[in-house]
Order: sequence, then structure tokens, then C-alpha cells
Amino acid sequence: MTRFITSLLLALAFGGGAIADHKAGASWSWHVLSGGLDESRVAIYREQGLVGIFDFSCDLTAAIDADMQAADASLQLLQPASNPDGLLVVSCNVGAHSQYIAIVDPARKINQPVFARTGSYFVRWEIEDGELWISHDRPCAEGLSVECPDGFETIFEQYPAQP
Repeated sequence: MTRFITSLLLALAFGGGAIADHKAGASWSWHVLSGGLDESRVAIYREQGLVGIFDFSCDLTAAIDADMQAADASLQLLQPASNPDGLLVVSCNVGAHSQYIAIVDPARKINQPVFARTGSYFVRWEIEDGELWISHDRPCAEGLSVECPDGFETIFEQYPAQP
């Protein structure tokens, strides 16, 4: 805990470099403002201007520590074919087992994710043929059955949804 507090204070003192990401060619960036067990806040900037401050219902403190980021929380800039200006994909743990994913589109003028899902045990995303696909699990509507032997089904969704 002391290491985390020291790292956070040093990061904030030196301009937040350890808690921000900006990719070459991207016209926007993000900064983790705070992280906690139930809520985290992220500021998103586009071309040096603040787009907004976003609240996420999960713990993004691991995104501040690069050693923990892969396992517990991540914020990643993506540029799928449908959003050439880019999207910010936020994923993190919720509670004891669940995982959460949210997508922020800084081109939209709202301070809310444009897409959010919570998986019972997992959420995943991938770029396939230039498009963003999200998968997550949820309990089967009928519970255990021949079609649903472990009680959970996997849902696949494309973002943005195609008509």
C-alpha cells in the first residue's frame, strides 16, 4: 500500500506521466485521476482540450501500476475501421469474480461510455477484420441444461452494432 501511495504521489507531482497514455498519431489522451474499489475517474483530452471526466464502476488503480496492468485493469487506445479517430477501451475487475468493459468515444460530446458490459467472469475484446468485437459471459436464462451445461453462455457483440 505504501508503494502505491508513493508511486501515485510521484506521478502526480511530475505531471502524471505514469498514469497517462498517448500514442503517436493519436489526437487524444487519458489520465487516471483516481481509482478505488467501486469507482474510478478518468480525464480524457482531445487535442489539448478536456473532453470530459468519466466515472467507471470498477477499480482502475492497477492501471496506474504498469506491473499490474495486464492482469487487473487496462486502458487502451484503439482505432478500428468504424472509428478512425479512435476509442478508449477500459477493462477492469468488479467484485470478486466479474469483469467490466467500457468504451469511450471522445468524438461524442457526452461524459458517459458509449458501450459498457459486465461479464460474470470475463470480458474480452479483439479487432477482427478492422472491427471491434466484445465477448462476455452471463448466466443462461434457463440455468443448467443440455445447451448450457455450466450455467453460463458467451455473448458476442460488435461495436458499433451493425443494423
